[in-house]
Amino acid sequence: MNAITRRLVAKEVHQYRGLMAAAAAAGLAGLPVAASGEAGFNVGFLVWLTATIALGVLLALFGVANERKERAQLFVMSLPLTPGDYVRAKLLGLLLCFLLPWIALSAGALGLVAALDGIPDGLLPYGVLLCVYMLLNFSVVLCAVLHVQSEAGMVGVIILTNMGVTLFMMGVGRVPELGAHMLKAEPVWNATFWLALALELGALALALALPLFVAARRRDFL
Repeated sequence: MNAITRRLVAKEVHQYRGLMAAAAAAGLAGLPVAASGEAGFNVGFLVWLTATIALGVLLALFGVANERKERAQLFVMSLPLTPGDYVRAKLLGLLLCFLLPWIALSAGALGLVAALDGIPDGLLPYGVLLCVYMLLNFSVVLCAVLHVQSEAGMVGVIILTNMGVTLFMMGVGRVPELGAHMLKAEPVWNATFWLALALELGALALALALPLFVAARRRDFL
C-alpha cells in the first residue's frame, strides 16, 4: 500500500468519524436499557441492532454511492493512482470505519450477556454468531455498492440484506444444536457453532475479496 492509498484510507476514517461515534454511542446506550428487564431487553437490543445496521448502510451509501452520484471521486483521477488502488482504499477505509464501532458494540453486547445474571450465558454463542453476521452483512452491502451502479439495485440490496438479518436471527435459533442451549447457564461451543462461524468467516472473506478481483480491475473509478 503506497502513501497516497494510506492517506485515502485515513481520509475515510476522518470524514466519517462523527457517524462512527454516533452509531457507537447509540448502540452502547441501548445496552443499559437492555439490562433493565424483559421489555427493556427487547427495546435495548433493537436500538443496538438498528445502530449497527444503519452504520453499515450509511457508510456504504455516503462513502461510495453518493460520491459516485456527485462525481466527487473525480479529484482522484489527478493522483498517481490506478482504479485498483482507489477501490482498495475505499474497501479498506470503509471497512475500518465500520470495524472500530463494531468492535465496541460487539464487546459491549457480549459483555452484557456475560456480566448479567438475568441473561443466560448460553446466549453467548448466539451473540458471537450474530455479531459476526453483522460484519458480514456490512461487507456484502459494501461489496454490492462497489459493483452495482444503479440506485434501484442498491435499494434492492439494502432491503434484502436487512431482511437477511431477521431471517438469520430466526434461523439460527431454530437449529437444534444451537437453539437448545441458548437458555442454559453455561455457553455451549459445539461443532455446529464452529461450523456456522466458519461459514460466516468464509462468506466474509469472499465478500471482501470480490471487489479486489472485479471492481479493482475496471479501467475507470467506480
